This record gives sequence, C-alpha cells and structure tokens, in this order.
Amino acid sequence: MKKYLCIGNEETEAQWLPRWYGVPFEECCFATNIPSKHIRDDVIKYTSLIKLTDLPKGTNYKQYLNILKTERLIYGNDVR
Repeated sequence: MKKYLCIGNEETEAQWLPRWYGVPFEECCFATNIPSKHIRDDVIKYTSLIKLTDLPKGTNYKQYLNILKTERLIYGNDVR
C-alpha cells in the first residue's frame, strides 16, 4: 500500500526522497516537476498520502517526517 507522495523539483529527483526520509521505496508514489507550490498543495488535498518534498539544506528529514506523521494523527487528512 502506498503511504507517501514524493514530489521532486528541478534540482531534486523524486526517487531520491525515500532514502533521505528513511521510508521504503515500495510505499511511495512519485511526481516530478510540479510547477508551483499552489499546485502541490492542490494535489495533496485530494489524497491521503503524506507529501515528501525537498527540504532546505541542513534539515533533519527523519525528524521532519515524524512531524508530518504527528500532524496527520492530529488533523487527519486536512494536514496543511
């Protein structure tokens, strides 16, 4: 079952994100070159998948994933 939506951009391939976040590759769907943040939010609004994106340099990806999972528990599918 798919749990994550990995969204790449011009600098980052979506297929790199599972390794950075420490999630199984088999649990991911991939999207690349989505042009704007507005469209990204629109895409995720209609899915129950957790959105994984490239983060600023120095960010702890695994810690950020825990934050996303906690927000999912608190807010359900209406995560920001």
